[in-house]
Amino acid sequence: MDDAADLKLLAQLVHRGALDRATAEALLREAQATRRKPLDVAVAKGCFTRERLEFLRRVEGEDVPELPGLEMVGIAGRGGTAVVLRARERKSGRDVAVKVLRRELEGDAKARAAFLREAKLLISLRHENVVAGEKVGTVGGRLLFLQEFVDGRSLLDLIKEGKAFGEDAALYIVLQVARALRYLAANGVVHRDVKPANVLITARNEIKLIDLGFASSMGEAPPADGGAGGAPEGADEAAPAATTVGTVAYISPEQARGQSDLDVRSDIYSLGATLYQLVVGELPFSGQDNQEVLAAQILASLSSEVLKSRRISPHMHYFIEKMMAKEREVRYQTPDELIADIEEQIRGKKSAEYRPDGAADPGQPFEELPFEELPPGAKGPVRKPIVPLVRRKRPR
Repeated sequence: MDDAADLKLLAQLVHRGALDRATAEALLREAQATRRKPLDVAVAKGCFTRERLEFLRRVEGEDVPELPGLEMVGIAGRGGTAVVLRARERKSGRDVAVKVLRRELEGDAKARAAFLREAKLLISLRHENVVAGEKVGTVGGRLLFLQEFVDGRSLLDLIKEGKAFGEDAALYIVLQVARALRYLAANGVVHRDVKPANVLITARNEIKLIDLGFASSMGEAPPADGGAGGAPEGADEAAPAATTVGTVAYISPEQARGQSDLDVRSDIYSLGATLYQLVVGELPFSGQDNQEVLAAQILASLSSEVLKSRRISPHMHYFIEKMMAKEREVRYQTPDELIADIEEQIRGKKSAEYRPDGAADPGQPFEELPFEELPPGAKGPVRKPIVPLVRRKRPR
């Protein structure tokens, strides 16, 4: 850990009361005089052991317990209600994610109930496109649960880095999320917070839908505070703030109106907003504050001019318009309908002829779409294609 990171860790330990200010100042003075790191001085002074210091460095000073049988690798994510750690099982060497409820919420009955509810829901679900829960319990009085560790990045992270998504790559991603929504719907669950921050992509092009903090049974009112007293895990500080039933930039009109009878069509709308952002590079609706965005979700229409100016193909325009229809009766009624349309498009059974950026010349037949249609960010070169063949007829 470099000096700047060590100083940040020292400040965090003081902030949460693990070290008092006077002790920290004395450590800094001695470190400066002896040209050592202040936390190494802390070990020499007996403030904590070397092993404890290495643990604190790995978890970046977060107030989390040491877990028997697990070696902490580092921080995987932070949210208003919990910290997510990457840990390695000592026996198997397998990596897992450990979600720990923040200490300040341990006494909050609603926060604990919401945390347990999400954990039990994830444990009960098993689908290749939904992050899997494993077990939930307490260690040293701290509430936590173990879940599958997804070694990937969120779509939002890639978007913020300016990564471009080709239309074929975007459809591939949306297809996997639609399959996850089909599974959730079959189990009576509405996700309620589908957005780029809650979709992970791995180096092997696996797509995982995460964070069921807002999820509830169809027709059931969601938790009034987003599950546990704050934004769900995966929420981005720079993204629009979370509301009681989702994140304003992606929620459906019925969510924006506060309706309780939400079903999978609301998730399809949110997935449409995600698709829009992937291929257009910006949010479908914006405003000076959340209330303006909420109003736009209910009243405003998508800008056809924006879609045209981005050279969005006719079939992509159709997908976005249908998924984001204001009236849910006009949208895809089930994930199956959406999946069927995307699969048909991928197989080339739709007749729309277009040339997406980066694709081969439509006049030249090609056998597979290149991996490069996905944004970079995967670890190492991956040679295999990500999407089935999109066949095009040779010009006569």
